[in-house]
Amino acid sequence: MLDVSPITCPARLYGRDRERSTVRRLLADARTGTSGALLVLGEPGIGKTSLLDDARTAAPEFTALEARGVPAETDLAFAGLHRLLRPVTGRSAALPDAQRDALDAALGQSAAGAPEPFLLSVAVLSLLTEVAQNRPLLVRVDDAHWLDTPSLDALSFTARRAGTEGMCLLVAARGEVRAAEEDHTRLAAGVPVLRLDRLDADAIHAILGDAAPHPPADAVRTELAALAQGNPLAAVELVASLTSDQLAGTEPLPCVPDPGGRLGRTYARRIGRLPEATRTLLLLMAAAEGLAPPTLVRAAEHVGADLGALEPAEADDLIRVGEDAIGFRHPLVRSAAYHTAGLARRRAAHLVLARVFDEIGDPLRGAWHRAATAPHHDEECGRELEQVAVAERGHSGYATSSRLFERAAELTRDGAAKADRLTEAARDAWLTGRPGRARSLLDRVRALGDGPGLDRARGRTELLRGHIELRTGIAIDAHTALGSAAERLLPDHRDLALHTLLHSAEAGALSGDHHRFCATADRMMALRRPDEAPHARIMFDYVAGKAAMYRGRYTEGIEPLRRAVHASEGVDDPEVLTWGGISALLLGAPLRAHNLLSRAVAVARRTGAVSAVPHALEFLTYAELWTGRLPLVSANATEGLRLADETGQRNCASHHRASLAMVAAIQGEQDVCRSQAAASLGHAEAHDLGVTGALATWALAHLDMGMGRMNDAVVRLRAMAKAGPGRGHTALRLLSAPHYLEAAIRTDDVGRAERALRSFDRWAQATGSDGARALAARCRALRAQGKAAEGHFEEAIALHQRGYCDFERARTELLFGDMLRRTRRVRRAREYLHGALETLERLNAVPWADQARAQLRASGESVRTRERPALESLSPQQLQIARFVAEGATNREVAAQLFLSPRTVDHHLRNVFTKLGIRSRVELARMFT
Repeated sequence: MLDVSPITCPARLYGRDRERSTVRRLLADARTGTSGALLVLGEPGIGKTSLLDDARTAAPEFTALEARGVPAETDLAFAGLHRLLRPVTGRSAALPDAQRDALDAALGQSAAGAPEPFLLSVAVLSLLTEVAQNRPLLVRVDDAHWLDTPSLDALSFTARRAGTEGMCLLVAARGEVRAAEEDHTRLAAGVPVLRLDRLDADAIHAILGDAAPHPPADAVRTELAALAQGNPLAAVELVASLTSDQLAGTEPLPCVPDPGGRLGRTYARRIGRLPEATRTLLLLMAAAEGLAPPTLVRAAEHVGADLGALEPAEADDLIRVGEDAIGFRHPLVRSAAYHTAGLARRRAAHLVLARVFDEIGDPLRGAWHRAATAPHHDEECGRELEQVAVAERGHSGYATSSRLFERAAELTRDGAAKADRLTEAARDAWLTGRPGRARSLLDRVRALGDGPGLDRARGRTELLRGHIELRTGIAIDAHTALGSAAERLLPDHRDLALHTLLHSAEAGALSGDHHRFCATADRMMALRRPDEAPHARIMFDYVAGKAAMYRGRYTEGIEPLRRAVHASEGVDDPEVLTWGGISALLLGAPLRAHNLLSRAVAVARRTGAVSAVPHALEFLTYAELWTGRLPLVSANATEGLRLADETGQRNCASHHRASLAMVAAIQGEQDVCRSQAAASLGHAEAHDLGVTGALATWALAHLDMGMGRMNDAVVRLRAMAKAGPGRGHTALRLLSAPHYLEAAIRTDDVGRAERALRSFDRWAQATGSDGARALAARCRALRAQGKAAEGHFEEAIALHQRGYCDFERARTELLFGDMLRRTRRVRRAREYLHGALETLERLNAVPWADQARAQLRASGESVRTRERPALESLSPQQLQIARFVAEGATNREVAAQLFLSPRTVDHHLRNVFTKLGIRSRVELARMFT
């Protein structure tokens, strides 16, 4: 029995299904006696070795031979053949004498001189054919670019002539290296080539999850994926270079990752062979990522060099030089260039860069590079970084300002100033969607202990910690903690205390405990002054109006809410715009709410306030549900869920699941509705989220109504109507009252439902909302008979025409048509039923459209089932990307809007084009007109 090479267990291959299929076809051919060869090319770390190892695992019954090129043996003739063929040299006795002699000479088993190349190549082919006689043969040659020339020539000869021997020859080589090493023509001529491209984001995310000792925080995983740039080995080695706190997101990732590991050492060796001037310029590029060519020219002049010194690095394919940019081929090349330089050289490079950025008027980068050279404490540097951080907020993104504030704190000796800077860093870390990092920074403030001037900073940390708990933890606990913090702040820090009280009230509202919300609102209102600042006036009006609504004093709440809406329209702050949007929802004005909340989302995106986006999207989906824009609800709730998950906002994620359950209910996707609602309800119960639990329950009741299960719907809505804190919510109890009455009438159980409707009717009349008054009129029609019912239905439809909710208008038409058909006014019934069917089909509200068809058939008409529109075949995220592209956005602009990578957007857009059967952005734009 022939010895075979040991089977290794390669890391799981992600994103290589196409490549694995290609190799498996070759193995299948070899099993049937047909030989084949494949040249696998790709950059270092791209997965060539893993693919070869995977082939070995897939062919356990094969005889296996393997060799690997070694740089130290590139000039040793026949060294590669010696490594490959040594296990089978005993089989050479079967070869013709001349071939055996040539092979023995090449492998050092005879004193004869160098063999004739052609004869040796024939001998290698004959030997491998002999080995493959009894079992199929797998030959794996890795790092072929380091093979000696005679070995490579012999393998090339064999690869081109293998035919019916049952042999599979796989050769891997670096496909993007120095020109002198890139000449694979001897092997590639006549041999199929498989190039390994960089992996997509999903595959890299999966690799990162496997490589980490514990799952990385979502934001960390995203950042690492961007650094890895599709290279799987880079992803693994980046994970290995991080601490547990960095993986958890509680500590920032290094600006320049350590290049440890095989891939990092490979790049370090290549950089070490370069001339000193080249390494100096690479160090400048590494210390300042994204250095523009004119700036690099200026920096090169400071060190007495010119850009010509980069030519050796370009020739070695370590950098790419374009007309407008010079960059590293991979982030780990940058890491190697930085870390292979000593501390003194790195400090000198930062000083040069600080001078250069000062000269070109870039204070942010100038201050940052000065700080990189500063000793442990440097108050002047700390003040400069703080000033730059304040100026850069919302311009370069909150991630930048957070790092600037943190570095300023590290340079600060004074306890109060250090605490303030750390708190600012934590606030901005939270806004970028890094709750773990924010908590870690807040813990550092707590560790400073008590001291002069620390009380305000401590109060601000408690406010921020409570706000994070509100989005991630148990709502009622956040209410209590924020309320206590506000009382401690009140004596000396009124403005901060008021903001803390607001968040405490919001935590009470989130839990559905409206008594606590109103009590906290009363505490706030007692502190109101006549001369409040504009921002504070909006906050007071918002809280006062919301409390009045929760107490059922609808007329009392109208004016403060209107003032909050009007004033917030002139503000450019996501939090204030969200207050205004919620106020508009409470007024039954979904279009104004939509405008304000869309602006809140846009401002948050533009300024990099990632954590604010999913919160604003929660209420934007309410406005879209109200106006029946179901595709937008689905797209925005899907984005909100993704961002909430990525930023650790579990409460917000649960709410978006409930919104997706509602859309699925309307569209009759029963399994989706139940699974999303179940997940939402489970989280809501564990975290006292009354609003989320109520929305999920309403979604399930909506599904029951669409499917004709009215008894089940009544049971759910009755439970929702009487649910207390943690399970119910006043606003959703109010909004669901028309559906509760409709289901109750169908089951002859209208007592409690009528009481709920009376409250809804008072709210509708107080706000003057056309959409709400239409629903109230529809309910009156359902309770009436004859001409009275007809009059109420006609009133409801007239109000719907002004109320912008196509879905509810269609449902009113459906109910009216049903009544008309049952009273034998068939012709008029068909008019309303056709209108309902057209709208419900357009909205993909399948159960309700089915009901409209059934009513039309009962009226004597035959109705065809409409085919699904093309846009409805898109997933929510695909639809959102398609909409942005149709509006003229580039892939990079869409990626920035949705906090995705351009690669991910490109992947989704290709799928969109395939699904829609189109080829251009122009065609896509036409589909949205």
